[in-house]
Amino acid sequence: MAGSRNHYERAFAGWLTETGLAALAVDERHRPVIDSRRLKNFDFVINGCRQVYALDLKGRRASPWITADDLFSMMAWRGLLAGAIEPAFLFGFFLPAAKPAGRLADLSAMVLVKPSGTYRFCVLGLDDTQRLARPRSARWNTYGFEWAAFARHARAVDALLVNQAEQAATATLAAGR
Repeated sequence: MAGSRNHYERAFAGWLTETGLAALAVDERHRPVIDSRRLKNFDFVINGCRQVYALDLKGRRASPWITADDLFSMMAWRGLLAGAIEPAFLFGFFLPAAKPAGRLADLSAMVLVKPSGTYRFCVLGLDDTQRLARPRSARWNTYGFEWAAFARHARAVDALLVNQAEQAATATLAAGR
């Protein structure tokens, strides 16, 4: 099932359910082809405060990084979605229980505490990703981010999302006046 392949996805999908946020988990088995390259799918489509986001979740322990294929795919999705949905990277950092947060404590992130440890979820927009990404490994074709720049531009995922349960309650109260 989409949204439950690894503990990062399960934690984030569980948080979405608990908070009443409507989201669509994307099935990774069906991938379109652009310029003879098979695109990686994003993981979730979520309503944001000002727009709808296509989020590609990257589970990490300490350092944010992406592959060249991740970046190519999200840029292609931006073209395919033609402004209707904004692609972005959702970074989920996991710290096992009792491990100090270190520099992750300073990151603007939604914090989710579980018995096994703590998750910190933040979003980096595609424009910021393109601007900030630096070659990390030529062998693995990956890009990393200088931590201070990443921390300045990443946003807590919950700050970007609309809680539809709260919206419905507000609309009900407004209608009852």
